[in-house]
Parts: sequence; structure tokens; C-alpha cells
Amino acid sequence: MPDPISAIRREQGRSDSGRLILALLAFIVWSAISRTLPAQEKSLLWRVSRDDKSVYLLGSIHYLRKENYPLNPAILTTLDASTRLILEIDLNSTPADSAQRLSLEKAIYRDGTTLAQNVSAETYQLAERRATELGLDMRILNPMKPWFAALTMVAIKLQRMGLDPKFGVDRHLAERAKSTGKPTGGLETLEFQLGIFDRLSKREQELMLRETVGELERLDRDIDAVVSAWLKGEGDQLASLLNAGMQEYPELYENILVARNRRWVGGIEKLIQQESGAMVVVGAAHLVGKDSVVEMLKAKGYSVEQR
Repeated sequence: MPDPISAIRREQGRSDSGRLILALLAFIVWSAISRTLPAQEKSLLWRVSRDDKSVYLLGSIHYLRKENYPLNPAILTTLDASTRLILEIDLNSTPADSAQRLSLEKAIYRDGTTLAQNVSAETYQLAERRATELGLDMRILNPMKPWFAALTMVAIKLQRMGLDPKFGVDRHLAERAKSTGKPTGGLETLEFQLGIFDRLSKREQELMLRETVGELERLDRDIDAVVSAWLKGEGDQLASLLNAGMQEYPELYENILVARNRRWVGGIEKLIQQESGAMVVVGAAHLVGKDSVVEMLKAKGYSVEQR
């Protein structure tokens, strides 16, 4: 989930460095694409229709490199022909200042405790080891809740690999829509997305941190497989790469993926009926696998065609 909204910076008295650099991420899809999609291949773009009404669904990549552009022309053609662009969060109406303020309210301990006091010694040591490998001082992570510490380390790892949220597909399409005067909207609010993580039980937050520090080591190895699957539009392979690990943690899987997919399906159905021709862009992990938005719409009798 996301998806990074912005990198934020603010003074933090509990850090000896005097400055806390945080990466705000709604949900991260650990992937990147290279250049454009060959014409003969499918992409993670679907047309969902019933009768003569339809919308398009696109699986987004939240972190990319500058050299990954331009995007597949089919994506841009679909956007240009659409009536409205709908994202997880409306990036064109989410002020950076309010995003920073809200993230700090949710992500930082306000009761005087620290990360070290809210997770086991083993989990903390694993996180500390991974942070050291990333060149990150644990004093920066200590004020953070486990879920935010996890997302911060993922953001730093991706940026160490040359990937940047400002080149994410969703942000690129939002800026293109803004420049052409195309209306935009969101399926959720930033507060809702942050709340998903913040409402996780203490146990699940720690599991999320443990899962993350374990997955970081695999990220360098798995990235090529993810790239290939995304380029070829291989949904089953992407589901295995992106979602399989999370299924080992049912509460995380349900709250971060499945429950949101169910809510989104209702909103997409309304779009089909009320604003045929809209384009909906969400993290690719939400559109692949047995619990995906695509499968839920098929189960409701919609015609779903991958482009």
C-alpha cells in the first residue's frame, strides 16, 4: 500500500542527530520495470465492463528509475482517453504539509516509549543489523512504531538500489492528468491508509517489522524476476512474488490487501455505472492473485479483459 506519498523531514528531539528523515509509504510494491513493454506482450492493464459501460484498471509500480521512462504507450493512451483518473489516494489534492503532520502523528510514539521497548530483543537486534547494513543509525528508528520503521527501511533500501518514488507510475500519471486538466480522485484518504497500519495489533506490527528485515535481503535477488513478470503481464507470477510472503501473516494480509480490495470493488462498480471511461490505478499487488480486485470483479459477473 502503498505507496509512498512523500519523503518528509522534521526536527525530532529524541534523535541525537537532531533531524529525522522519514519516508511515508502507504503500501510498497517491491518492483521496477525497464523501459517500455514490448508490443506483443500484455501489461497489468485490464478493461472491466458490463453492458456498454467500462473502466480500466492499471497495476501501478510505486518506485521506478528515471530511465524507465517513457511508459508503455498503451498506458498513456488509456489515460488520455479516460474521463477521470482515480488513484489509491488523490495525489493532486493531498498537501505535503498535512501529509507530513499526519504521518508524524500516527508513526511516532507519543507515550515516551521507543521501538526497543515495544518489540522483542531478537526483533530489535535483527532490525538493528539491517539498519546498519543500510547505513542507518538505529537512534533514528527508535522513536518510530514498528510498522513505520519497516516502511522506512524498505524506502531506504529501494533508494539505495536507485529507485525513487517521484518516478512511480501513479505519481507520473497524476502529474500528467494535472497538466492536461483531467479530473482526479482517490479510493481512500491518507489518514485511512495510515490507520490501517496503526491499528494493527502490537504482535502484527512486530511481525511486519520481522518480515520486512528478512525480505530486504532477498530484494536484490528477486528484483529481476519481478521485473520480468511485470513486463510480461504475468499476474500469477507477480502474485507469488509480491503477496505470498504476506499470506503467512493473516492479519496483515487481510487488512493491507484483501479488505481494501473488497472496499475498492464497491467504488469501482459505482464508477462503471456513474462514470464509464474512468481509469483506476492501484498498486500491482492489489490486482493479482486469488483475492485480487480483478478476481472479485469477475466473481460479480463483470467482463474483465487484460490488455
